[in-house]
Amino acid sequence: MSMHAPADTARFRADDPDILVAASLACPLCLRGDDVEWRLDADGYDPSVQCLCRPCNERWRVYLAPQQELRIGLMAPHAA
Repeated sequence: MSMHAPADTARFRADDPDILVAASLACPLCLRGDDVEWRLDADGYDPSVQCLCRPCNERWRVYLAPQQELRIGLMAPHAA
């Protein structure tokens, strides 16, 4: 039996402040947002953000709408 990283869809608007955008990428297990590393993966058909929670070592992907991809693209990648 294989396990794969959970996936989610982004829950922020393109005009939300950075803090709300970052909060939408919080860890689905421990709910921490301050120690999450993320990077935009805009290649392919479905843009997404690959996330890693440092405290619990959980990995997940958050899929983005085109406006959200642009919004994330304007932010610098976050490394904890």
